[in-house]
Amino acid sequence: MRRPVKADVMPWLARALSSAPRYALQRSLHNLRAKTRGESDLVQVFVNPRDPFGLPLLQALIQLQERFYVRFRVHTVWQLDDNMYPEPALWRTWAQQDATRLTQLYGFTPPDRPTAPSETELTTATARLLNAEKTGEGLITAVRVLEDLWHSHSGSPPDTAPARYDHAQLSENERLLRRLGHYQGSMTRYLGEWFWGVDRLDHLERRLNEQGLNRDVPDAVLFTRTWSGLMSSSPTPADGHRATTTLEVFFSIRSPYSYLGLERAVQLAKAWNIPLQLRPVLPMLMRGQSVPDAKKWYIFHDTKREANKLGIPYGFVADPLGPGVERCYALFEYARSLGRETDYMLAYARAVNAEGIRSETDAGLKVIVERAGLDWQKAKALLNDQSWREWAEDNRKAMYDCGLWGVPSFRYGEVSCWGQDRLWVIEKSIVAATATLNKRQGRV
Repeated sequence: MRRPVKADVMPWLARALSSAPRYALQRSLHNLRAKTRGESDLVQVFVNPRDPFGLPLLQALIQLQERFYVRFRVHTVWQLDDNMYPEPALWRTWAQQDATRLTQLYGFTPPDRPTAPSETELTTATARLLNAEKTGEGLITAVRVLEDLWHSHSGSPPDTAPARYDHAQLSENERLLRRLGHYQGSMTRYLGEWFWGVDRLDHLERRLNEQGLNRDVPDAVLFTRTWSGLMSSSPTPADGHRATTTLEVFFSIRSPYSYLGLERAVQLAKAWNIPLQLRPVLPMLMRGQSVPDAKKWYIFHDTKREANKLGIPYGFVADPLGPGVERCYALFEYARSLGRETDYMLAYARAVNAEGIRSETDAGLKVIVERAGLDWQKAKALLNDQSWREWAEDNRKAMYDCGLWGVPSFRYGEVSCWGQDRLWVIEKSIVAATATLNKRQGRV
């Protein structure tokens, strides 16, 4: 009898770590600890002045403070670790554009200054943020600081005289962030759980509701605009019209977020009856970029949380890194030649993310291939084909041409975005394209 190896055990470990009882136990322990410390109403906020997502986040927290009996404790951080941000120049441009989109969605003040903040401005903002931590008005002051730093001003620019700040306090905040298990700013933490930016505040709202901290409307969850309305305005089959522009999906079969993005993008394309083009790329680890443990584990648990919200199974993960990815991509052209590439990729993604099927084995891959309606014997003969590496690299370059480097990314005509929770940006463009088409055809 063959002895179990690590690859046999890991899917079951992932399943246990993402199980409902495990999360319930974790929350109970953190809740007990918070009660003994008198911190059941305390939310920690980590703000990096170099991160434009901090501006919409802080404005959203002001609203939460009005709706919940909650305290926010601000911690200023500075580091942007290269291991966490593998393409810093692309990240800076994207972050400001994306944060501006988000503020427009919620009616917040945007980080729309035409040029990046100077080092002097950033240093001054850091000093002001650190000083604000020592007052009872830390959150309100932090909003003003980031508005001064990131928002376009028609009047006089903010004071940019070099400022001294408390290096010891900043270092302590950095250590606290790492000790608590995270690596970036624009994060909130409550009862041991992390929430990124405005995008994950709906989960924080639910936790606060569960604790009975709401002031007015019970169980209200308002920060849902990035996902709750998706496909709600799509046409009925009787409408008969379709936009002809193709929705391109750049994704990695290993990426948990790509799995969610693929599921949602397929649904979106079907809802709007538009063409869909799948453009697989190699995972970051297979193209020389690193994914540190803190980032890996946050993504894993965040994906589980998002998957639960969207009704998508996730957690029984058999990581396809290496041979699993290579075998997946080797058969992609075969699936596409039969018009079954979407079925194939969905079957593959579901198998490795939700069913613990080891795609690097013939037994596991056979299950995936046959579920997609493909012939296993024909597929097996193609597993050593390496021609996929050329088109995978072409897809990577096309993604970078959009100013993006991570997956999942999407392109619809001239509009591109990164992240499964930005498909609302794509749908907005689909709506505009459909309206233009209807106008040309004399429809109203």
